[in-house]
Amino acid sequence: MSYAVGDVGTLAEIQEWARSNKVDTTTIELMNQTNDILDHVPFRESNTMRGHETRLRTGLPEIYFRQLYRGTPISKSQYSRVVEGIGILEGRMELDVLEKQLYQSSFGAYRLSEGKAFMEALRQKAATLFFYGDHAKLADEFDGFATRYCDLNNPHVIDASEFTYGSSSEDEESDEGETGLTSMYLVAWGPDSVHGIFPKDSVGGLKHTDLGTYTTTDNEGRKLEVIADLWSWSLGLCVRDWRSVVRICNIKTKYLANTLTGTLANVNNESKVSSTREDGWINLKDLTIIAKSKIPAGMRNRAVWYCNPQVLAGLEIQSSDTKNVHLHYGEYFGVQNVPAIHSRPVFECECITNNEERVTAGGSYPEKNSQQ
Repeated sequence: MSYAVGDVGTLAEIQEWARSNKVDTTTIELMNQTNDILDHVPFRESNTMRGHETRLRTGLPEIYFRQLYRGTPISKSQYSRVVEGIGILEGRMELDVLEKQLYQSSFGAYRLSEGKAFMEALRQKAATLFFYGDHAKLADEFDGFATRYCDLNNPHVIDASEFTYGSSSEDEESDEGETGLTSMYLVAWGPDSVHGIFPKDSVGGLKHTDLGTYTTTDNEGRKLEVIADLWSWSLGLCVRDWRSVVRICNIKTKYLANTLTGTLANVNNESKVSSTREDGWINLKDLTIIAKSKIPAGMRNRAVWYCNPQVLAGLEIQSSDTKNVHLHYGEYFGVQNVPAIHSRPVFECECITNNEERVTAGGSYPEKNSQQ
């Protein structure tokens, strides 16, 4: 039954849980996701109460030739100020106090099990925001990577459809309003490039508060006592240097398992594939090389790839070609057997969807919330 303050577990639910515990005390977490990005984001305390303000240099001072007995004109650099917002995620759980009285021996374990579900939900929400948060659509959100890198005019947004060969013209014409598109992201984490933020004068990370027992009301205004827990996480994303992120967009998921059956050829001065397949083949090797080259040399050694399971499988399928040696396995962030492209690790994020909107050239891509 739904209550005014939150959702309360029913007696039937907790009884079923207690009954199953007699056989196995472990809940099978079918809803858990792999979102490795949350283990990599470096967090910094914001420098203002309203968010994190940073200065971006947008122009260098003029340099002049010095002449005898003539002074040098004064010059200065130009910069803009950007304020990054912070979102507050919360989840509240309430359990009827009567359940504690009826199931004393198993109530604590049940409460902990439910708490793990709330923590996983918060992690999935945070991971999704890092990619798809959109402050313009929902004021409480902060902008994610997909929102910031959403224009093909941005040199750090690469269109994978230009590297997809062998598809029929009918297939290309049916792309209007299509789903089945996804992206890869190359992110160079660092204090001067891109990092997470948490509110000033607070502690970062997921926080749990035991609210104890209090009185609330149900939907009909009747009072009852509940035991409550509150999970919260205040976080944001700060992209200080837009060059530290590259997005490969418009990847057609249905083509990821395809292998090249023909050979590359140059027809009418255009690179094409002479393939016997009617469906497509995505040249992930060339895409990732181009993306890596766009990251400044000083940042490449800390760049990390993020993609969903389908893209990761496509990378590994293409690497099975004996002539393709760009992907290997190593140990990164204490994790073994991590696939790496050109020495940069590839991590899985299930929150990256396969139904992204097609990215097009929309004109300009100014930094949001900037003030001169």
